[in-house]
Amino acid sequence: MKKFSGLVATALLAVAGTGHAVTCSYDNVPAATLLVPYFKVSRNGSTGGDVPEGGTDTLIALTNVSNTAVIVHATVWNKYSRAILDWNIPMTAFDVAFFRMKDVLNGKLNSNSNTQSAARLPNDLCGINRNTGAYAPVTGFGATTYIRFRNPDATDIARSISIYDSTRGELPVGGNFRRTVWDSLDESGDIVNFRAPGGVNILDTDNRGCGSAVDGTYSGDFSGYVTLDVVNYCTNWFPDEPQFYTLDAIATSGWSVYGYTPNCLIGDVFYIDPAASGGVIAGDVAVPLEFDYRLDWRVSNTFFGRYDAYEFPSLIAEPGPLHSGSGLNANWPFGYQFIGDGREPLGTRYGLRYYSDTANGLQSWAIVWRTDIYNNPNNGPGDINLCDWWRACAGITGGGCAGFGLFDTLHQLVVRTFDNDEGLFIPTGGGPSGGEITPNNLYVFLESQRISLLNNGEINPGGFKGGWIDIRFPGNTLYNEAYVGVQHSGPGTTLSVGHSASVLSNQFLCSPIIFNQFGNIN
Repeated sequence: MKKFSGLVATALLAVAGTGHAVTCSYDNVPAATLLVPYFKVSRNGSTGGDVPEGGTDTLIALTNVSNTAVIVHATVWNKYSRAILDWNIPMTAFDVAFFRMKDVLNGKLNSNSNTQSAARLPNDLCGINRNTGAYAPVTGFGATTYIRFRNPDATDIARSISIYDSTRGELPVGGNFRRTVWDSLDESGDIVNFRAPGGVNILDTDNRGCGSAVDGTYSGDFSGYVTLDVVNYCTNWFPDEPQFYTLDAIATSGWSVYGYTPNCLIGDVFYIDPAASGGVIAGDVAVPLEFDYRLDWRVSNTFFGRYDAYEFPSLIAEPGPLHSGSGLNANWPFGYQFIGDGREPLGTRYGLRYYSDTANGLQSWAIVWRTDIYNNPNNGPGDINLCDWWRACAGITGGGCAGFGLFDTLHQLVVRTFDNDEGLFIPTGGGPSGGEITPNNLYVFLESQRISLLNNGEINPGGFKGGWIDIRFPGNTLYNEAYVGVQHSGPGTTLSVGHSASVLSNQFLCSPIIFNQFGNIN
């Protein structure tokens, strides 16, 4: 029996490796980062108290398929790609954790009852003694060993916990939390516009996450996206902050020496919308983003590649074989030092089926997540979020926003819309065409959104009742990437489904393609 259990554990660990995946191709395999490309939570009329039960919610589950414990760092981002909230989730070997985004917005961050319970655990699994504050983590690998090496940053140690206790003031509830988080995520809902950023649910009137003043009121629902990263130690650094990479918080190299890999997470997402008409109960996998040691920011695009400037400047000041460091004396293990994130990027061209048949109650939505670096009105080239673009568009700063962010010629969508009988309409404002694909003056304005395709004349000017859409997202070669999911609904909520759109990009999603090897032929 012990021999059989050992074989099962070994097999599961092998599944978590990159050897079963094709490098630089989208694969549904265990990964080091999971992307939840969109979430939505109904505000249900709350003006500052807890979000009441009922309405739309998003449920997220994650599973550690390896036989070593891990720390998962969860980050909530707003629709303009500004990191808003993060917390740490310890997971034992073969563990499952799940949470509702409604609970997160109500300040409930203990997502794993197995490891985030003050009643069960006298010490925080992040390595902090809850009574004395002393930091003494157990490091290494094992079924209940979570930390790979000590956090090298004293400031981050003091704030990086995983048990959030309301009696100690550790749960982010109440006024300031809600003013910061809620006001960064509200004014959200379905989008119908591909041509004008002034359409509903695109431009907030205020957004705390993007640095604007707040008026203390909330409107619409809440939306954004979530990343779930395997990390080497508990941290409160956001993935859009330099220390997440320069201090190697994000798990990359160093694991294989001990027989492990950070590619150990699988996940799923459920969208619950109980509306009597047009409701959706749909699910999909959390998008897996594998770590591959051959990918770094110097040679190829990676998932977090737009943050490469964080480490590039110190390459000259602190030469080294892999890691640029922070310019300080390194006190973290050499074997874990790595430039960037090493995560494989996503594609830029997708195919999706759609329904737009009001008479029969059939409709579809597209969940679209995309990212790039931007030429923005205030900070110029290289901006890593859309906050400057939003401030200009919303009139908070002057100058206008056309030609910036995702609202420029570089990021115009390239779309072909087909009906079910191969009829083609390229939505340029003209008519049916069988010619080459050309820009359509259509845009996806945000980094995370759900777009209604029902009777949407901008992307389906032919008024087709159903068919498929070929959509390409142009952008900067090294940083541009996208993901498209699809939701369909029939009458009521009895007929609904969600799934990923099909990637139509070349098999190799890394650019430039940095290697050729057997089994990975470009």
